[in-house]
Amino acid sequence: MKLLKYLLVIFVVLLHYSCTTEPENDYINFKIKVDKLTRPDTISVNDSLTIIFDGFVGSDGCHRFTHFEVNEKVNELEITVWGSRPNFDTVCPTVMVNLDGKEYKILLKQTGIFRIVIHQPNNSLLIDSVFVQ
Repeated sequence: MKLLKYLLVIFVVLLHYSCTTEPENDYINFKIKVDKLTRPDTISVNDSLTIIFDGFVGSDGCHRFTHFEVNEKVNELEITVWGSRPNFDTVCPTVMVNLDGKEYKILLKQTGIFRIVIHQPNNSLLIDSVFVQ
């Protein structure tokens, strides 16, 4: 009986250490540099604005776009574009990864100048605007 308890404890400890993963450490998140925005110059109030993003994500197929981090204000939209790559050794496809026209849509509810502020990896800002009539 003692041997069984001892083996059970060893099994549980081995199982714990062999199966424990920390998903937050499996990937490294990074800001993606936006090279260009495409959007209309003018849009009507209560219409959806579609912003199309172009930029370089990474030098191999393990880099990927993950999400837009957005702060919506009345006449301004702040966006940070995020990507991730593995934080472990793996074989990655030899391919350049770009944003390839990822889109973000927002409904504009007020007339006037609507600012689009993109936070870049080097802490600079890419600023653009749309006239809402």
